[in-house]
Amino acid sequence: MNNLLVAVDFSKSTDAVLTEAVKLATALKAKIWIMHVTADEMQAMAFETTQFTGYAPETITMPGDIQLTRDISAEEIKREHRELLGISSRLREKGLDTQALLLKGIPADLIVEKAKELNADMIILGSHGHGLFHKALLGSVSESILRRAHCNVLVVPSSRK
Repeated sequence: MNNLLVAVDFSKSTDAVLTEAVKLATALKAKIWIMHVTADEMQAMAFETTQFTGYAPETITMPGDIQLTRDISAEEIKREHRELLGISSRLREKGLDTQALLLKGIPADLIVEKAKELNADMIILGSHGHGLFHKALLGSVSESILRRAHCNVLVVPSSRK
């Protein structure tokens, strides 16, 4: 194994995912590609909530409207980028070959695509365990990746009981 694609979302499962990735990368002398996909949900929500028949979102003037949402979204992406670079830097300090990737889009789609592009031998990601209601409404990123990945997938539980 030469390439491990490690998908992180900065949730409580991120530390467990990174711990498993470091163990594997150290044992196998593999490169770690740390990837975060930002969905820019805040901007999408603002667009959806400002839809009125016959009006474009840019023409609606509401207090704290679209521009504020775009500014907040941009700040969130910058914060995620800093956090991702921090993780990558800490792993390099441990002697690991690490590269950070920040992409914007649909997480499952981009993780599968990037794994194929990087010729990843394994995708490592966390499982939130939100429950059936959440899964029924939104689906599961880890399940989608498991079904579509061209390589092995390690799903790290969010908590071990």
